[in-house]
Amino acid sequence: MRKVSKKWLIGGAALAILLFIVFQNFGKTEVASETKTIKIVALGDSLTYGVGDPSKTGYIGIVKRNIQKQTGRNVIVNNFGISGQRSDQLLKQLENGVVLKALKQADHVFVFIGTNDFRHAAGWNFRQLPQQPLLLGKEKLRNNLSKTLTVVRENNSFAPVYVLGLYNPYFGKAYDPTASDSIQSWNEAIIEVSNESTLTKYISTYELYENVEKDMYFSDSLHPNRRGYNKLGNWVYSQWKPLNQE
Repeated sequence: MRKVSKKWLIGGAALAILLFIVFQNFGKTEVASETKTIKIVALGDSLTYGVGDPSKTGYIGIVKRNIQKQTGRNVIVNNFGISGQRSDQLLKQLENGVVLKALKQADHVFVFIGTNDFRHAAGWNFRQLPQQPLLLGKEKLRNNLSKTLTVVRENNSFAPVYVLGLYNPYFGKAYDPTASDSIQSWNEAIIEVSNESTLTKYISTYELYENVEKDMYFSDSLHPNRRGYNKLGNWVYSQWKPLNQE
């Protein structure tokens, strides 16, 4: 009987030690999961860079703040927005090793491109928009955005990608009344491309500045002010969710 008791005693002690080790490791895993830094890459033009925002953090800075508040985790943003950048120039930027390294490590990618494509195609004539050049410009954007998302996926297969649509800053008596239809047409192309890419979500921004007093939300004819970026950033954040964890 004493021999059996010793075996049970030894076995019980071993089990207790094993359970202790498992519990300790589980606790460490939970802590690591909660404290893991969230890495974001933001690609785009001046609207991503934050022109018009005194803090120069733009909409993505608001997204960062809200994600940190929700998750309790540190968020790092690599903001690669360049003022004036078009979709063809973004493609060229994606050849940069620094950008590609950040993409490979990203947990979320935000893409906001096409505003300068539209302006370039219009010849900066927003009083009377040239329809044929805008049609050609839309196809160029479609092709470049498709290639952009392909490059993103080639370098990162797991990060959700959020593609922002264009808003319409060309409203009022000084602008062509067809601007609204043109912007919506371009957004349809952006939606189509986004739907063709895996783990990619289109986020509409068109409705944000409809029927607003422009002086309240814009720093100039195109760029939002701090209030405008808050509106944009909070909206984008409300549409954000970890698509790869559904």
